[in-house]
Amino acid sequence: MRRQPLIVGAGPAGCAAAITLAKGGYAPLLVERSTGPTDKVCGDFLGADTIARAQAIGLDPEALGAVPISHVRLVHHRREVESPLPFRALSLSRRVFDQALQELTKPAGSELLTGRTARQILRTGDGWTVTPGGSLADSWTATGVFLATGKHDLRDLPRPRNAKTAVGLKQYFHLSDRAQDMLGAVTELTLFPGGYAGLQPVEAHRTALCIAVRRDAFQSHGGSWNALLAMISRLCPRFAALLAGSRPVLPKPLAVAGVPYGFLHRTADDGVFRLGDQAAVIPSLTGDGLAIALHSGRLAAETWMAGGDARCFHAALSRTLGAQMRLSGALHAAFLSPLFQPCVLRAAALPGLVRQVALLTRVGSG
Repeated sequence: MRRQPLIVGAGPAGCAAAITLAKGGYAPLLVERSTGPTDKVCGDFLGADTIARAQAIGLDPEALGAVPISHVRLVHHRREVESPLPFRALSLSRRVFDQALQELTKPAGSELLTGRTARQILRTGDGWTVTPGGSLADSWTATGVFLATGKHDLRDLPRPRNAKTAVGLKQYFHLSDRAQDMLGAVTELTLFPGGYAGLQPVEAHRTALCIAVRRDAFQSHGGSWNALLAMISRLCPRFAALLAGSRPVLPKPLAVAGVPYGFLHRTADDGVFRLGDQAAVIPSLTGDGLAIALHSGRLAAETWMAGGDARCFHAALSRTLGAQMRLSGALHAAFLSPLFQPCVLRAAALPGLVRQVALLTRVGSG
């Protein structure tokens, strides 16, 4: 069946594109590899820009149980620096956020096909063929293709891989009552050699622990989640106290390797609209990944409906995100470096600096 267009991936970026296209009178098909919403390696942070974009397409995070976040706290060894956020923020798990978005796509006029993995995207004449395998017998054709597969690459459309890629890890915990009081309504970032660990309360009285760590640093601990947590706990008594007596929620931690933090796709000679993490991978410490996903999905859909091509879209996206990505990339490098981590804490203690950096790493509320 020929459709206009086809979206590969039904996460926030893909759903934002689908809802925008459907409101514009099109009937896009969303192809999603999972059979339903799942937990993702993501910080679960919703800044003011994310909240505004979610509300613009009909989703109210607070109605879904999102938890207010008022401050950010940086921790290195025994030193702590805390600052109020300069904007409204919430915390909501990706499982709940994605499910709500997917439910919005159906009444808008999109079709969601789950449990199907797109493996190839081929240019065929003036259109596209997307196939779940090597055979064209079971495939979809479209006049436009949007790639929104998050951190997972398609075989023929990989993002760059180099020594700077990182490993992302995540687990949910039930903390003790004492630890919940210690953490408060805060996003807490603990710096350790080669990485940082973010702790943040989410809905249903759970706490998300999301870690970004250099591959070599992770491998130096045998690639072991438990060994990594033990190392952070030895270096940071506060981290150890927060996890003392906690109970993990997931059977095992989520993990994704080769995350190209700082990647920004600037050209699109192949004609594919890349959305979300396929277009830009902002470092986790900024907490603005969901805003970029929603923004890129809407912008790509609007560009396509106006007759623009993928090259126009990526040029516009690069202009919007360029400065933000450069600043966040420099911060990410400092957060990962044992040499610069003490400097990060000293700088964060300067009045107003955390506020200014937080504002400069937003994609905006438009």
